[in-house]
This record gives sequence, C-alpha cells and structure tokens, in this order.
Amino acid sequence: MFTIFSTSLTLALSVFVIILLAVLLGKAGFISEIVDSGLMWLMVNVLFPCLIFDRIIRADIFSDLRNVWLPPFLGFFLTFIGVGIGFFVALNFSSRLTGLSTWRSKRTFAASVGILNYGFIPIPLVSVLFPDDDRTMGVLFLQYIGSEFSIWTLIIFCLYGRFDKWSLLRLINMPIIAIFAAVLLNLLWGSSILSEEMRLSLRLFDFLFDGRCGAIHLLGVSAVPISLLVVGLTISRLLAFEDIKLRWHRTWRTSICSVVIRLFIMPLIIFLIMILIPCTLEIKRILIIYGAMNSAVLTVALAKNYGGCEKTALDTIMSNSILSIITIPIWISLGFYILSL
Repeated sequence: MFTIFSTSLTLALSVFVIILLAVLLGKAGFISEIVDSGLMWLMVNVLFPCLIFDRIIRADIFSDLRNVWLPPFLGFFLTFIGVGIGFFVALNFSSRLTGLSTWRSKRTFAASVGILNYGFIPIPLVSVLFPDDDRTMGVLFLQYIGSEFSIWTLIIFCLYGRFDKWSLLRLINMPIIAIFAAVLLNLLWGSSILSEEMRLSLRLFDFLFDGRCGAIHLLGVSAVPISLLVVGLTISRLLAFEDIKLRWHRTWRTSICSVVIRLFIMPLIIFLIMILIPCTLEIKRILIIYGAMNSAVLTVALAKNYGGCEKTALDTIMSNSILSIITIPIWISLGFYILSL
C-alpha cells in the first residue's frame, strides 16, 4: 500500500508540475493562443489516436466479453451518478450554503462535478502503474467511449437546458474512430480469418505498428506530456479573464460543495461499485483510478459554448483539481489495498 501511495503521489506531483509549468508559460506569454490551439488539435487528432492504436491493436483485451460492453456503460453511468448528486445538492440546499443562486449556475455545477477527468490524468497514471499491461489501458480507452458519450448527451443537456441533437456529431471524432478501428483490428488479428501468409505479410507494416519502435508507438508515447501541457495552457487562458478574489464570498461555498462531492462522495460510491459488481481485474483497476479523479477541465470550455455559467465551472473545477494533488494518491492506494484483500 505504501509503495502504491508513494508512486501515485510522485506521479500526481509530476503531472501537476508539468501542468503548472504550462500555466506559467502561458501566463508569461511564451506560448501564444495559436500554438495552444495547434497543440490541442495535434493531441486530439494525432497523438491520442496513435496512443489508442498502440495499446489496443494487439492487446489480449477481449478474452472476457465483460471488457467489451461493461467499460462504456460504466463511463456513462458514473457521469450520470455524479450529475444526479450535483443536482440534488444544488436544488435542495440554499444558495447560502452552495453559492449557487441561479438555475444556470446550478445546471453548470451539476455538470462540472458530474464529469470526471477521464483522459488527461488517468492515461499517465495507468501508463506508470501498469507499464506493461495493455489490457488495463485498453479497458481505460473503452470506458473513454462511455465518458465521451455522456459529455455530448447528458452534460450538454445540463448546460444547454435542452438536448442539442447536433452535439451527437461531436461523437464522430478521431479518438472514438481510433478506438473502434483498433478494436476491430484486434478482433480480426485474433480470429481465424487471417491466414498465416496474410499475418506474415502484415509484418511489413511493423515500421508503423511495432510496439517498441514503430511510428505509431513513438507518437503515442508523446501524447501524455503534450496533453498535460495543453491542460495547463487551457487553465492559463481561463485564469487570465477571472479574478477569483473579487468573488471569494461566493466562490468558497461552491468550492467546498465541489470538493465534498467530487473528491469524497464519488470515490466512495465508485469503490462500492468496484466491490459489488462482478467484473474483471482490469475494470476494477480503472474504477479505482476513476474514483480518485478530479473534475474535467473541459467542462469550462463546454460551459462557455453551451450556455452554462463559466465562472461556476471554473470555481468548481479549480478547487477540486488543486486538492486532488493530495487526494488522488490517497484514494488510489486505498483502492488497491481494498482490491488486494
């Protein structure tokens, strides 16, 4: 347990140091917003898809069918639970306790505590904790599908106040396409459809798919540090337009509610699910890591573009993100201790 705690703490600190570096570089003006946008595009459309291909295409993930259908379901279901708890608190407690005085801010609060950081932090965590286990990383990416679906349906509904059918088009993106393509190729590779001659001919493409020095592997490895830099740059742009000190009388209430729900209530619920449901070891590992996560920074951008309250989203996310430096290693070490019993 101490080894897992120290590893998780070291990784959490390393991750947040990289994010802080990007925040400082962005605030100092060394990295322009154009470069920031370019890195975001590169990460989403090239590096993440390569990382997905590298980890899924030849991993023995699907020997247990629960690894196919259960992770996407859990990705959506966990967001649904978080949003439900967020709405319950926002609607049943007075604004003096929550700092949420308008329907718009309440919707945004529920969305912000509902969607966890399902990509930027879990991917490096799984990479370090299970460096040679492609099965666990593959399950993480399949759970990614459910989380993405929850964003462009449930979260957009919370922010917008009604369902936006055009948001479903956002589900057609490169990471999702890469997941489906990698799963299909994985199943094809493990089937009897391919003859031995065809398998040998596919070896000609090892310069692309080799798991040690292939082009896709090398690009995928770079996805993690660049994604953390993008997170930091995004935060630096948001902080440039906000002065939290002027709103402290309201901010601290919202922040406390956010921390209690995202960093204490949700981990307990997710760990309970991990204990009770019959699932594979890989799914249990991902549930432990999901349970420890803070809110997703992406929600601030969604609030800005889909009628939410950007200030509420920023207050909610920044508070539990800062405190998660401490809570992430604690919850992860506790979760794996429970798993070992």
